[in-house]
Amino acid sequence: MSKGRAVSNSTIRYFTAANPGYMTLEGTNQYLLGKDEITVIDVALSSRENIDGIIEQAEAMGGGKIEKILLTHIHSDHCGGALALKKRTGAKMGISRLRANALSGIDFTYADGDAIAYDGGELSVVHTPGHESGHCCFYEGKLKTLFTGDHILGRGTTVIPPPDGDMALYIHSLEKLLALELRRLLPGHGPTIGDPYGKIREYIEHRLMRERQVLKCLQDGCQTISEITAQIYTDTPPALMSMAEFSVEAHLVKLVGERKVKKKSDGYRLTGER
Repeated sequence: MSKGRAVSNSTIRYFTAANPGYMTLEGTNQYLLGKDEITVIDVALSSRENIDGIIEQAEAMGGGKIEKILLTHIHSDHCGGALALKKRTGAKMGISRLRANALSGIDFTYADGDAIAYDGGELSVVHTPGHESGHCCFYEGKLKTLFTGDHILGRGTTVIPPPDGDMALYIHSLEKLLALELRRLLPGHGPTIGDPYGKIREYIEHRLMRERQVLKCLQDGCQTISEITAQIYTDTPPALMSMAEFSVEAHLVKLVGERKVKKKSDGYRLTGER
């Protein structure tokens, strides 16, 4: 994706925030939907450059009035500029009902299955906990398009950071998406995904593969998160090792909940081991 342009028609555009990095890839994709009155999905930065960029994209769509701001979740690279855009435009700002008190300036909330109208269509809220407990995707059924936030990325995989991140819920949330009629995924980071079902199944299999690796490490005598991480993530850059440890911990929490693993004072064991 380039800095800002139409996705495939004049009713959806995006502006990529200038916050590139290991976790954000080229930056956060901030989506704009509508014709005369615009709905924005996620606002990453409060900088003048970012807010100006979003407003310029809105003006390129027609009327340019930004009416609503929808947030996929509360992580700062998706909501850090939301209040600044609200103050600049007078837009109403929404968040998952589970996170109603987590941010200031919230005007409305939504939950799984809620319909949110925009100028040109309707979005259905799909609650997808896992990466973050209040995380929501937005489904445009007419266009068969899902705005995935951090649930699915255009490149790479999503970190699941405990205690709020939950691997069991994350896998369930991925499986839930297979019931939708999809043509494309528009992620919060990275390029558009044109093979949605292939990507969803790839994500599910990747997590199950990691789970098998964690179990094998425990079988081979590894006991701590750091030991398991070092065995599995052999090609991971040092800057991302803490994120890898989060994912290993999330798998262990899931396995403990399923009684396949037990947590001891000195680490983790397979159930049945002393």
